[in-house]
Amino acid sequence: MQRSRIVLSILSVLILSVSVWAQSTGRVTGRVVKDAGGGGIGGVVVVLNELGQATLTDSNGAFTFDGVPPGSYTLSYTAGDRVESGDVQVTAGSTARVDKSVDWQLSFAEEVTVYSASRQVERIVEAPAAVTVIAEQEIALAAPTGQLPKVLESSPGVDFTQSGVYDFNFNTRGFNSSLNRRILTLIDGRDPAVPFLGAQEWGALSYPLDEMSSIELVRGPGSALYGANAFNGVLNMTTKQPRYSEGGKIQLTAGDLDTFRGDFRIANEIADGWYYKFLGGYQQGEDFGQSRNLTVEYSVPCGPLGGSNCLRREARPLALTENEIAFAGARLDKYFENGHAFTVEAGGATLEGPIFQTGIGRVQVTDVERPWARLNYNTRYFNVSGYYDSRQAENQVALASGALLFEDSSNLHGEIQGNMPFANNKGRIVGGVAYHEQDIDTANRAGVQTLMTEPRKEDQQAAFAQLEYSFTPQFKAVVAGRYDESTLHDSQFSPKAALVYSPHANHAIRLNYSEAFQVPNYSEFFLNVPAGAPINLSALEGALAPFLGGVPLGFGFVPVIARGNPGLVPEEITSYEIGYSGIFQSRLYLTADYYQNEVSNFVTDLLPGVNPAFGRYAPPGVLPAQVQAIILAQLRANLPASVFAGLTNLPNGAPAVLFSYANAGEVDTQGFEIAANYYLTNTWVLDFNYSWFDFDVKEQALGDVLLPNAPEHKFNAGIGYRGARIDASLKYRWVDDFFWAAGVFQGDVPSYDVVNFAMNYKLFDSVSLGLNISNALDNEHYETFGGDILERRALAFVGFTW
Repeated sequence: MQRSRIVLSILSVLILSVSVWAQSTGRVTGRVVKDAGGGGIGGVVVVLNELGQATLTDSNGAFTFDGVPPGSYTLSYTAGDRVESGDVQVTAGSTARVDKSVDWQLSFAEEVTVYSASRQVERIVEAPAAVTVIAEQEIALAAPTGQLPKVLESSPGVDFTQSGVYDFNFNTRGFNSSLNRRILTLIDGRDPAVPFLGAQEWGALSYPLDEMSSIELVRGPGSALYGANAFNGVLNMTTKQPRYSEGGKIQLTAGDLDTFRGDFRIANEIADGWYYKFLGGYQQGEDFGQSRNLTVEYSVPCGPLGGSNCLRREARPLALTENEIAFAGARLDKYFENGHAFTVEAGGATLEGPIFQTGIGRVQVTDVERPWARLNYNTRYFNVSGYYDSRQAENQVALASGALLFEDSSNLHGEIQGNMPFANNKGRIVGGVAYHEQDIDTANRAGVQTLMTEPRKEDQQAAFAQLEYSFTPQFKAVVAGRYDESTLHDSQFSPKAALVYSPHANHAIRLNYSEAFQVPNYSEFFLNVPAGAPINLSALEGALAPFLGGVPLGFGFVPVIARGNPGLVPEEITSYEIGYSGIFQSRLYLTADYYQNEVSNFVTDLLPGVNPAFGRYAPPGVLPAQVQAIILAQLRANLPASVFAGLTNLPNGAPAVLFSYANAGEVDTQGFEIAANYYLTNTWVLDFNYSWFDFDVKEQALGDVLLPNAPEHKFNAGIGYRGARIDASLKYRWVDDFFWAAGVFQGDVPSYDVVNFAMNYKLFDSVSLGLNISNALDNEHYETFGGDILERRALAFVGFTW
């Protein structure tokens, strides 16, 4: 309590000081926009000449100067060798608005800015990390699919796999997995991951895709600023502000797999700086998944104890043959005269039908609700945010066992972040504190836990800071660190350092060092579910009857159980990276990155005999030692080694085969990524990227298959057209063969390639038509072993705007 009072007192003094300071000075705010009603231009350097202060326009073209003494000033606007100027008059306690319209022809690389690498706006060529940004036109072309990960499918360094229409594993730089969570995913600062698993439920995205104003992917560890699970990167997405996207839109989509989708949005100003937005959508259609209770679609059926390069028959057929998804949301923004902004937003989604590949087999979602809400208060130097995200799931079907799985879980998160320039804007400090709380219950309506032994409630606290300083206009250094405490794991400190050298305004070389961690999810900590059909060893018990003297062994029903391990510790990664990014003659944007990672404390797949809470099986103690030895010898002789290793006693003494998780393994990885975008004209662009990945297993647990679930080579190429009335793209993706090992699914994934095509044609100013074709050449393939066979999916759409 005392500590809370001290923190509140300090914040009150800071806020009061800023308020008094603001009353004696003024503000300058504005936007740099394209002529003829075009959008904002990001990456423009705006200088308040008389004070020598400079700032950068964000992705909306907006800029702000605070604490400006009253007087007359000139502003200069610079992008490359293009320069414009203007005047502004500032009075105390008020805001001067300056909007600048220019006719510059800039390439995407010149005007793009990023936020995620440093938690501040900066040009992409100056960011202290490898960052991929997706253009709004690309996002709009993918909008009819409702499949957000496909927007990043062809990005450099990305490990992308698809199993069903909404089952994606999205990662970077190796060690992908089913229900992957090594990429921290944020939407307006909110993490929509499934609380129990930490993985994303991509079908529950509560927005039309073209509602995203920016999508940034930071490749490489990011725990220094973002904490747990920013292990291989951060996917940071921002939705459109109502004040910059006024108007309405309805889009209707139909196509393969009997797909129908409808999206709508409307945003407008109410009055006095108040803006609103409403949106929603509905989709229904079939999936790629097939029932496996009678046969399997490829490979061969597994035996009763599983194996490699075989698919297990499932206990029951699919519960639903269609996906049905609905979502809705509302947002209210208030912009104050002093430049502060307040946002309140809420929404939710419902899902029925999607199938997900997991470590214990496929699971089908039959009834899921995902409500959420968030608040945000933003000033020039402070940002206060919070969100609530929940998942209520009834009758999820574990197809392998037929069990019904329930989940009632939620995340509650709050964060305060501040930033402050110093040394005449040569340096900047970014810092903050965060609190996170998770509440998980997997009991069904009868009160029986279906996924865990008991409900769990955990919390985490963190403090983070980053210092950036430019020693010269060409050279800057960045250091950052974050301290995390949790009731789930020991305290973690995550450091980061970067050096960025820019010999030219459009070229930069950087060196990076960073550490990150990934926390085991609730499944790995506390799972308690059947892992397969019970084993009947009654014949063996019958053969041993002459030695038992009537003592029962319970071998007629030996359950096979997957159990979590509360003693797990976080996985850890240390990364070293060198990178280059540059823009050549406003036409070519080139990036190249080489990295080396040291990864340790892997959480294994389910293994027998690794849970310290369960020892090796012991026969009933009433039997003589010689008889116990005979029983163990017969079990060892008649059971596969993995089953015998997992044989244990439950608390009541009954036998069971138990599989669990452990920390084990050390792996060194390295990789190289190169990407280029070449702007043939102002409308035509070519893109290319290639990724190479290599790994060396230094240590692994006996029985564990420690593989990266990623190919050694990946290649992407494409061509795009961005015109006044037509946007189009044609992309080619090739993936080398690799071995997939994630839980019960272990087998070869053959090399494959896909061609994707998308087009949007503006028929009238208010009507557009389009087409999106995934896997246009209908190359039937699977991208994870155990995943569904993917076929062509062609969708046509029509949009109406006003």
